[in-house]
Amino acid sequence: CVRASLVGLAKASSSIMARFAALLLVLAALAAPAVAFHLGGAALPSLGGSRAARCPPSLRMQARPDDSSPLSPPFDRRSFASLSVALSSVFLAPPAPASALPAGPLAVIPDDLPKSYKAVVCEKVMTDPDFRKATKIKEVPMRLPEDDEVIVKVYYAGVLLGNEEARVMGIGKNEDLVNETDYRTGAEGLGVIVAMGDTAVEKGFKIGDNVVWASRNGSYAEYNNVRWGYLQKVAKPVPEALAVRVAGAVSWCMLSRRLDADEDKTIMITAAAGGLGHMAVQWAKNVCKSRVIAVVGSPEKAKFVKSLGADVVIDTSKEKDLTAAVKKAAPKGLDGVIDNVAGEYLNAGMANLKVGSVEEKRQGGKFISVGFTSQLPHNPKEVRETKTVFDAEELFWKGGSEINDKLQGIYSSFIPVPLAVAARKEAFELWEEGKVKPRLHKKKYVGLESVADALEDVTNRKTMGKVVIEIAKPPKK
Repeated sequence: CVRASLVGLAKASSSIMARFAALLLVLAALAAPAVAFHLGGAALPSLGGSRAARCPPSLRMQARPDDSSPLSPPFDRRSFASLSVALSSVFLAPPAPASALPAGPLAVIPDDLPKSYKAVVCEKVMTDPDFRKATKIKEVPMRLPEDDEVIVKVYYAGVLLGNEEARVMGIGKNEDLVNETDYRTGAEGLGVIVAMGDTAVEKGFKIGDNVVWASRNGSYAEYNNVRWGYLQKVAKPVPEALAVRVAGAVSWCMLSRRLDADEDKTIMITAAAGGLGHMAVQWAKNVCKSRVIAVVGSPEKAKFVKSLGADVVIDTSKEKDLTAAVKKAAPKGLDGVIDNVAGEYLNAGMANLKVGSVEEKRQGGKFISVGFTSQLPHNPKEVRETKTVFDAEELFWKGGSEINDKLQGIYSSFIPVPLAVAARKEAFELWEEGKVKPRLHKKKYVGLESVADALEDVTNRKTMGKVVIEIAKPPKK
């Protein structure tokens, strides 16, 4: 309310002195959300020790702060927070607390906007990670867009297993949900803009734009309120875009910014047939020209990743000693590991990393944790408690200044923010150029009723490629 009054004062003031005074007060008000963001447990880490902070000028220029394109919006205090969360912490972490102004005179609110719609909601936090038991489809009221929001009619939603288990159980930076009821589920979505707040209009978005996004607001629904900083425009509402928005951008950022992958590097990718893994295999092979060792869990998945270009495929269903199998595939050691599993996969990767030497000017291998699916609650206790050389969950949440150059978590892979935005933009451009071909799981999931089916199939490791749910069929054009 205070901020809204101040902005109104600034607009109403006609004299230079009045405008200047209002501006100073607005800037003071803006400091509050930043403090709340820090105290809320999602503070941006220091860049002091981050290798990304020393990225070459040519790379930084790709996401300069004055770029006004909706694909790479300006980095004011608020969008800085939202974009960092949108790209790097969408798996489990909440976005920065919103303190947006109500939609103003530039807002576009159609008269035929529905008064309500259906959404998959979690009735309350549970100790059981069973998504089907925890959720119901309910009619929820339409909320008009705030100043920096759009309303999107959802065509497709993606599946991020760890994100949904954490929300159902109120863990992994979702502790704020413990006392909530009927909170929304789903993180990734693709659809068409049907209503907009003022800022979204100013940033160049318009009714009818096809957009893909990742946020915490709940994409398992017929409609979704989304802040403009999370949005990526796409020419056509094709479900493959969901494979690029998070999985594609994350894996491309890590390969290009953290592992410096090239034709001289050997990269190991675990869970290589999954949504992120299959994109990482293609980036590493088709774009970076690296030697790729893909680790999967069945003969069918081995055949799948081989078709993507992997040089060596290790099928854990046929290997008794994963560490030895990796050693055989990479006798000179690994330059990089992208791991989404933890457990024995983590140990095998760490045991085979190249050892660096200052005297010989030899760079050691790097291990990047993008997840820890073997430690998620649905796994048997003996799998969850496999002894590892370090805690993958702890590494996952660490920031750039808290991790050395050998061990990286997904957060440190996305600091600073301009690097993340540049990587996301590049990922979509490379996809449009045909450098990678996102693959969708062959089974079709249609309607909100199929969300639990999709999550169960991912949990039971029955899927290959990106798992997408069709919420509403896009119109034919």
